[in-house]
Amino acid sequence: MTAAGRRQAIVRKPKQGRSKATVAAIQEAAAQILAREGWDGFNTNIVAKRAGVSIGSLYEYFPNKQALVDAIADDHLSKGEALMSAASSSFAQASKPDDVVRVLVDGIVTLHKDDPQLHRVLSSEVPISPNIRERVDKLRDAAIEGIAGSLKRHVGQNRVAAQLLFDVADAAVHRWFIEDDGTFAEPHRLADQLQHMMCAYIDGIEKRS
Repeated sequence: MTAAGRRQAIVRKPKQGRSKATVAAIQEAAAQILAREGWDGFNTNIVAKRAGVSIGSLYEYFPNKQALVDAIADDHLSKGEALMSAASSSFAQASKPDDVVRVLVDGIVTLHKDDPQLHRVLSSEVPISPNIRERVDKLRDAAIEGIAGSLKRHVGQNRVAAQLLFDVADAAVHRWFIEDDGTFAEPHRLADQLQHMMCAYIDGIEKRS
């Protein structure tokens, strides 16, 4: 699909309450089916039946399954952006590295524990539009900049430390929650272990600075 095609993926946006409810029902049904069946088992006819709407009604808003996936990814990413917005002020107010680590780990765990099966499919199976990928990159960059700013008073190579902390936390949480067949690890156990590991790393580079 071309970039222009993606920009027109949703034919018309719902304005009335009934139309908004229809779109919400379609997206909810689509997310459930995508999480359960994966990309190969995902199609608009099944989504329409699950949502209780005609295929014609579905196509008024979503001309194909790629448009549906982009809408699901958009909702999922919006949650991450909201978490990042809340974390940004917490990073700025953090007085010590332990607080920075806690905010980072709690945010990443919160994002990944929300419907891990859907997260797994979105991250590994479906084709995501360039716009969504660009937003993911911006989200990562914003998180790293926030962490780096908070660590500036404590470590020398704060940008490097921030990127390492974010990427390690993201990879570890993704692996535990998403890649292991969607098996749901206990969030507090993972968060606790990650925080101990990362605080030890910060403590080590603080002493060498």
